[in-house]
Amino acid sequence: MPCKTRPFLTALLTVLLTALPAAAQAPRIRDLRTICDTLTARLHRRTTVDYRVTATRTVVNGNKIDITFNNNLSYFPWHAADVSWFREQLEKEWRWKDYRPGKIVTNRYELEELATPVLGSSGKPSGYAHSTGDPRQVQARFIERVGARRFLKGLNDRYIVLWQSHGRYFNEADSCWSWQRATIHRTVEDMYTQTYVLPFLIPMLENAGAYVMTPRERDTQVREIITDNDPSFGGPREGLMRRAGRYHEQGGWSDAGEGFADTKPAYTFDDFPFRAGTARQARCAGSTATATAAWTPDIEQRGRYAVYISYKSLPNSTREAHYTVYHLGGATEYTVDQRRGGGTWIYLGTFEFAEGNNGKVVLDNRGGSGYVVTADAVKIGGGMGKLERGGQTSGMPASAEGAHYWLQWAGADTSVTRAWETDYVCDYASRGAWTTSLREQKDIPVDLALAFHTDAGVTPNDSTVGTLAIYTLRNDGERKFADGRDRVISRVLCDYVQSQVVQDLRLDFDPKWSRRGLWDRSYSEPRSSGVPAMILELLSHQNFADMKYGLDPAFRFTACRAVYKGILKTLSEFYDTPYVVQPLPPKAFAARFENSGRVRLDWAPTPDPKEPTAEPDGYIVYTRIDDGAFDEGVECGSSTLTLDIEPGHIYSYKVEAFNAGGRSFPSEILSVGIPKNTQKAPVLIVNNFDRVSAPAWVESPGFAGFESRLDTGVPYLSEIGYVGENYEFRRSALFVDNDSPGFGASHDDRAGQTVAGNTFDYPYVHGQTFFRLGYPFYSMSRDAFVENDTPAFVVDLVCGKQARTPVGRGAFPERFTVFPKALTDALRTAVEQGSNLLVSGANIASDNDADAAAFAEEILGYRLASAFGTNTGTLAGMPFSAHPNETVYCVERPDGLRPAGEGARAWLRYPGAPYAGAVTRQAETYRAVSLGVPVETFLRATDREWILRQALEFLYNGKKPANRR
Repeated sequence: MPCKTRPFLTALLTVLLTALPAAAQAPRIRDLRTICDTLTARLHRRTTVDYRVTATRTVVNGNKIDITFNNNLSYFPWHAADVSWFREQLEKEWRWKDYRPGKIVTNRYELEELATPVLGSSGKPSGYAHSTGDPRQVQARFIERVGARRFLKGLNDRYIVLWQSHGRYFNEADSCWSWQRATIHRTVEDMYTQTYVLPFLIPMLENAGAYVMTPRERDTQVREIITDNDPSFGGPREGLMRRAGRYHEQGGWSDAGEGFADTKPAYTFDDFPFRAGTARQARCAGSTATATAAWTPDIEQRGRYAVYISYKSLPNSTREAHYTVYHLGGATEYTVDQRRGGGTWIYLGTFEFAEGNNGKVVLDNRGGSGYVVTADAVKIGGGMGKLERGGQTSGMPASAEGAHYWLQWAGADTSVTRAWETDYVCDYASRGAWTTSLREQKDIPVDLALAFHTDAGVTPNDSTVGTLAIYTLRNDGERKFADGRDRVISRVLCDYVQSQVVQDLRLDFDPKWSRRGLWDRSYSEPRSSGVPAMILELLSHQNFADMKYGLDPAFRFTACRAVYKGILKTLSEFYDTPYVVQPLPPKAFAARFENSGRVRLDWAPTPDPKEPTAEPDGYIVYTRIDDGAFDEGVECGSSTLTLDIEPGHIYSYKVEAFNAGGRSFPSEILSVGIPKNTQKAPVLIVNNFDRVSAPAWVESPGFAGFESRLDTGVPYLSEIGYVGENYEFRRSALFVDNDSPGFGASHDDRAGQTVAGNTFDYPYVHGQTFFRLGYPFYSMSRDAFVENDTPAFVVDLVCGKQARTPVGRGAFPERFTVFPKALTDALRTAVEQGSNLLVSGANIASDNDADAAAFAEEILGYRLASAFGTNTGTLAGMPFSAHPNETVYCVERPDGLRPAGEGARAWLRYPGAPYAGAVTRQAETYRAVSLGVPVETFLRATDREWILRQALEFLYNGKKPANRR
């Protein structure tokens, strides 16, 4: 009987169990799949970050279910409100009545632990739970420029370590020097990240008062002079081999023990230059110096050179060693705490030096009694690579090489430079180890470290790969830094920098700029730095859509300003201190003659709608006389300043804004000059060339790339990341390896060379020639000119390489048109008031819309004949810059002009062309001269002078210009 009833009882039990309410069962992982998919979609809509969230574990904890999600959940930016929102969304989708969601865990941490403060713009910290006291209150200053304004709501006395990803390295497997990444889209990551860090990010941080240290050579100057108390290596010094300067001391100096000596033309990793020589010392003598040491370089070519000092740190070293750098712009003084930073190169600043031996660095022994100053070598300029691997140096500028080569030259020992097997690993691993050594061995109080990288990866359309941030939450299982702070503060740094970058790029360049994750990864750079650290992967250098932005200097400026602001706001949270964002450069700059012997400067502040604290408190006006360098500047509380000038000299000016957070980048440069004994009416130079841009590109479904034959673009000042032209335009070409990178592949024959860009100094170039010809001149920006109501007899409009320029995929309007309506209206008014016009620019006809074309025909007397005027690089036998070079920006395809209207005639012609490169017009009440080649791009000063002489004689006197020299 029992055996007959067993199947029945089993079936009955099954029916009863399946009839129980679903809520009585605890959810399993597979039960959460639909909820996770819903949460993934909602997270993407809320944050724009795109990662799939899944549950990986559930644990019953009473009437609560603790849920562990995959690590992807930790990649999203989390703030307290986001955590609450996520719980609300989970509760909305929850269908188990007898259980509630409990702990939410991802990447081993409860979600609440990953929440960071919300990035803001108020200038006030949020009261972050992990904030500490401000170390500025207790620590001595390391380096200070004497007389410099302090920015206590900026980054004064903050010490930031920063590096620009990879560099040229020795590949042991192939026994040759190689790039660490592929050459693609005209650059290579090893050089590309420098185009952000060196011209933009470091100056922004320094303008805010920070002291910035880099494990790679920061000076792209290929010349280098080492001056030392010890003898240098012998033999000839030819080409770019570094030179030796002259060391001289006076007063009571004595031996200080081991120090630097430059003993070999090239070094190996068995050499230690900072142990090969000696250092010197002198007792401090109070307020009056009794001993000095002087380092005098012999500069072979005028230019800008970084100045590094070195010394020995002793227990009785002074905290106020007094250095003076004598350079073309004057003398700049520093005090240095020599108890810190001994036995390495310590950067002071970058200065312009004239050719010869007029510059020098001087150390004196002022300081408190009982202390000593120490002196060792001084290094001026970046120089060439000097580490020999496989029997050869890299042959590249030192700034192009990987970190550990420079670190060996800078005194780091083998625990930093050679603790790993290959040069490839040593390069990236040494960066964090060096950062730790700065704190532990050099006693430099580093606040944070940032590794600036770009990534690989492609998208199949015009979307960007975007911005990724990486930190390390545990190092060898330890979640705290050596100073006791929680490593989670590195996530704050990542979130603030990434959030600021994405916000600003979306506002200015692409509303759909992609935000990637906040990754916790055990990568060497953030793991081993010993301080809050991050890797920033700004964009994909492999992706064409990213690089349409990434080769644009304006994009680089915005990205770097965002990184600087992220760092500033992060440190505000770390130390619970208020902050102020440094201003933007002044605009609408004008330099006008006032009464005899005076010039009036006017400008306007540039508002920053993103940052309400970025308003200027004042300005610094810098002056350059003739062909000198800019001085140290004078402060001004308003947006106007009147200065004395003397006949017989050219004066040039630039302006920076400042506030409690720092200094802005400089304005464009304007110039004025009055020749002696002249009675001629002055020329007004109007700078209409403010363009910076990426190279032109072509694109179709199967074919795309950057095409320099159309336009190489316009660098900001100069381009240091260009390595060569694209040769692979097929979108279908796949990446195989660094030697065969597929779509976008580029040559690297130009690597290590700089390419001239927009210097924003062309009123001086034009003015020099006017001055030599006996004409006074003054200048103003386009924005100031359109508001100007004072007529000039001749207006010289500098259009340069101004041209209508697209912004990436076209989400924002084109920029930099040659003739905006406000300008043509102002020029029409000028000729009505009696002005004559001189216009030069590469795109003064081809860039025009209907209104601008009508203005060109009606007022200037020309129309477009050809947008490809010549490829010969000459006009009427006079050569101009037609290819990328280090001297002046290039004009690949100047406009061909055809005379239009009464009184217009062809003047100068391109070789073999039926159309002109220059046109004159004699109208009833005024005259005009227009050139399709910018005046400043003619390579010979004598040609520029001839052109402007002919033009001015026509404009002033009506004399018909000659057709050729």
